Amino acid sequence: MGEPTIPLESLLPEIYPIIAKHLPLYATASSLLSLALTNHRISAITLPIIHSRLVLKTEKDAISILQKLADDLSFGREVRELHIMTNLSAETRESNPPLDVVRRLQDVILKGHLPFINTLNLNLMKGWYFDGSPQYHPIQGFGELRKEFWLDLREKCPRLRSLALQGFADNIDQPWIEDSGCLDMPDLTSIKLHFLDFSLKQSAFTKLTRHISTLAPSLHTLDLQMFGEEATSPSSVLTLEFPCLRSLSFAFFSNLDAELSMAFFARHPSIEYLNLAYNLIEDNPKGSWFTPELPSNFLPHLRHLRARWIDARRLAPILHQLIVLSIHDSVNAQIPYLFREVLPNGLSNLRSLSIAQWPFQSTKANAPEGSFWYEDEDGTFHQAKEKDPGRTVFQNYMHSIVRAAPNVEEIGFLSLFPLPEAVHDLNNLSNLKRLYHKNWYDSFETIPAEDRETFTDETATLIRAVPGLESITNVDTPYLPYLTARTKRDDNGDVVSVEVGKGVGMTIDYDDEAFPWAPGQK
Repeated sequence: MGEPTIPLESLLPEIYPIIAKHLPLYATASSLLSLALTNHRISAITLPIIHSRLVLKTEKDAISILQKLADDLSFGREVRELHIMTNLSAETRESNPPLDVVRRLQDVILKGHLPFINTLNLNLMKGWYFDGSPQYHPIQGFGELRKEFWLDLREKCPRLRSLALQGFADNIDQPWIEDSGCLDMPDLTSIKLHFLDFSLKQSAFTKLTRHISTLAPSLHTLDLQMFGEEATSPSSVLTLEFPCLRSLSFAFFSNLDAELSMAFFARHPSIEYLNLAYNLIEDNPKGSWFTPELPSNFLPHLRHLRARWIDARRLAPILHQLIVLSIHDSVNAQIPYLFREVLPNGLSNLRSLSIAQWPFQSTKANAPEGSFWYEDEDGTFHQAKEKDPGRTVFQNYMHSIVRAAPNVEEIGFLSLFPLPEAVHDLNNLSNLKRLYHKNWYDSFETIPAEDRETFTDETATLIRAVPGLESITNVDTPYLPYLTARTKRDDNGDVVSVEVGKGVGMTIDYDDEAFPWAPGQK
């Protein structure tokens, strides 16, 4: 006999917060709302838990909840985490007074209605700063967090420990970042700053680095996207010490010094998550974060890596310990070459893999390492002929991935490809549950009915051909939610139905993400 089940009715109220903590953040609200529908008692228990971790995915939702927070201090006292992804629509910005999400948030903070918040995540969607401009010039004066905001945040939200700001930009005519006091917060342990392209002045970055240096002893997460007016080197950050660092992401840095970065990584063996995939460095010996030879016991706790192929190649001796790997800027069969030729024992621990690859034809004299390599169906390794065309991910490619990483549960193709070509190769991944790919489809909200029907037919064909596959998600759009097809299967594993709806990006090791993106997006 199996273990007896315990009815939800009999669970103590104290158990529900524990249940919620074990749910992925991006799915917490929907899961608890389903529980709340059970009866009034469970609803009364779960709704305050939902309020403690607010995830607002649209401008409409954000405006509604921020208004409630402004009006109701008791509601605000329940909030511990506030995650917002929003536009700043012309209608809200041009009202009198302006009532866009940023200004509403400032009002809530000024009133002291978020006294116990520990996490603030504000993600501005990239389209807002151009709309309404006939010359397609950025709209000035919106989406800015000037000095008053930071003073209020320090005073009114003393328990804040995690801060994430994405989609912000400096004002060319009236710069605000440098003198705002941004990051001048005494107790932050997690920082994410993503600035818009070409918007950050070097002097502002220098000021931010000084604030980061004062927080370094307590920071466990540092995520910086610094696409400045001029080339920005990470050297000033790489000289710092972060004794608690577990997660590090750098994007749009340049002028890299591999010896300096190697010394940094050697001083930070506690790093578990490392994202170096998007930086402005050349594919040459000086264009890597790592030297060709790794010291012993290098990054022993690393389990999640997002990197260009050249960096993944240099980290080959430690790739076996990863559960998540995303490789960018690869050509032809470089990734199978890495997995099979360089790493003959494969990557049996790997559960999530994403691949950015394109076919590339070159002469062998100037070919990148592994770009002429391929493996036959029977397991024989070959070198392609000099005049062979570039190799796609469905030409003597995927069977190498299957042999090297048989336990992959989710796979993402970050280059455009037609879905039907995937059938033969993917049905050998026996643990595969989720597939992510790019194709020319609009987002869930804007896709025409004809394209939606085509997407449904294509995904249904693939889902029926790949046993165990639960969902297929198109990630060729800049914003969530992604267009996703989900399947329902019977007890025999046969497909009962395929339904198209809203989805998120790859999810393994992203339980604490409110908005999981595809690796090719963020």
